[in-house]
Amino acid sequence: MAMDRLVREGRIWYEPGKMPRYRRYLDEMPGVMLQDIWTDIRPVPAQGGERLNYETQKPEALLERIIKSSSNEADLVLDCFVGSGTTAAVAERLNRRWIVCDLSRFAIHTTRKRLLGISGVKPFVVQNLGKYERQAWQMAEFPGNGENRLQEQRLREAAYRAFILNVHRATPVSGYSWLHGSKGGRMVHVGAVDAPVTLADVKAIGREAWKAIGSNKGAPTKAGVDILGWEFAFELNELAKQVAAESRIDVAFKKIPREVLDRRAVDQGDVRFFELGALSVEMKQKRREVILKLTDFVIPTDDIPEEARQAIKHWSQLIDYWAVDWDFKSDTFHNQWQTYRTRKEPRIELETKHAYPEPGKYTIVVKVIDILGNDTTKTLDVRVE
Repeated sequence: MAMDRLVREGRIWYEPGKMPRYRRYLDEMPGVMLQDIWTDIRPVPAQGGERLNYETQKPEALLERIIKSSSNEADLVLDCFVGSGTTAAVAERLNRRWIVCDLSRFAIHTTRKRLLGISGVKPFVVQNLGKYERQAWQMAEFPGNGENRLQEQRLREAAYRAFILNVHRATPVSGYSWLHGSKGGRMVHVGAVDAPVTLADVKAIGREAWKAIGSNKGAPTKAGVDILGWEFAFELNELAKQVAAESRIDVAFKKIPREVLDRRAVDQGDVRFFELGALSVEMKQKRREVILKLTDFVIPTDDIPEEARQAIKHWSQLIDYWAVDWDFKSDTFHNQWQTYRTRKEPRIELETKHAYPEPGKYTIVVKVIDILGNDTTKTLDVRVE
């Protein structure tokens, strides 16, 4: 009989003094289709490890539901506005491949630290499109209308420099090869979108700046130049300042921020040009073991918000993250060791060591990211026997 079969299969549940009841199992139930209005996911809690105090941060439970419902393990997840990194963190834990992007350097840095905090995180690469992205932006933002390609390029470069000077609140000047504007009595040089500022550039800028001082009504009144650039050659900050000091020219290197690529940030006046930091690293060697110790780090105090400036008692508080590539090959920086601040562990280590397995000459690159989100690098050469 059907009833006997159901009893044998454990489908009938007897409770003393009550009617027998039919037993159904959860894995046999099709469930109810999820609606498109989700009210069961709570906002990011005010307290707890998930909150990063990032303005647009989303709950991990929300991204987990989206990723699980729209992908399988090993699928590729793309987030073009990564923000605080919730998508990347959840995709990593759910064994998905991922690509995330953002124009904000703070978003990229926040995401990097968040991923490094995941136990067993797989290796990942932080990349930018570099000059190719900037060249495409320049072509789109400043179309040339010249009679030929050479004239179009000249017009495009002139429009680009005028735009950067305007964002920097500097006044354009003419009649010079290397000097493009002035601000506060100092001359301003705007670096190209597709090449780093080099030591040779600095020497040429310095020579022209000296000739320009007091030469006409719009000429500079101070022997100083602000050099704006997207990228700077390794060690340029220290080497160039030595050359500039010998020439009695005060040089300040300021990085053109990626935010200028975002028209909304420009329109809102949210773009700031920060001066490059100066990093001091002490290196000790014992056979094949190399010990690195950060001994000083300086960034202009005027760039730091007043509230944060008052709380800083030691130079190390200016550093949020630093990493080492022990065998730099003049290509991609490989993060082979790092230390960074978190809410649970606000302190960072100032010393690290590494033992080389093979003798040879190695190039070490130290990368520091400061509390303003800017990066500073230091290169050291070592030979191990």
